[in-house]
Amino acid sequence: MNHVTAKSPADCDAAEVRDFVSLVLQGGEVSPHGLSQRVAGARILSFLRRDGSLAGVAGLKRPEASYRRRISSSAKFELSQELLPLELGWVFLLISARGAKLSLPLCEPLIQAAGSAGIFATSRASNVGMHATLAKLGFRGAGEEWFSKQTAQKLCLFVRDSSRPVV
Repeated sequence: MNHVTAKSPADCDAAEVRDFVSLVLQGGEVSPHGLSQRVAGARILSFLRRDGSLAGVAGLKRPEASYRRRISSSAKFELSQELLPLELGWVFLLISARGAKLSLPLCEPLIQAAGSAGIFATSRASNVGMHATLAKLGFRGAGEEWFSKQTAQKLCLFVRDSSRPVV
């Protein structure tokens, strides 16, 4: 049975934050440097449990200005703090949980928590399943693809304007 819980990092115990960070790092697409602090500064975290075991995570991030500038420059698309203050990220499902359309229920509470705020997200260009989830959540592709600093894969940018209705 699948169960999704979403809560502020301040409401998570140390083990939950540690497990969240551990799953994100398993994806191999996020720098471990400062990750625990970035997770602690997120707006909200989402946890997917299957039969009581953690199987997926996602977060609604408050991206730092330097990161926002780097993504803007890489994608050749302006990520205005005013229009797109939040980022949907750290979406990761264990291999055993993939292909079951679980990224949508994992991410929906984060979109709801954003209210009317604009959100951006990045995804591997080859991750068509995540692209479908982002489209269902009201995101559209934006800018140009670029190569990841973490992997040799291309990334693409998605945005969800603040004018979108909440899911």
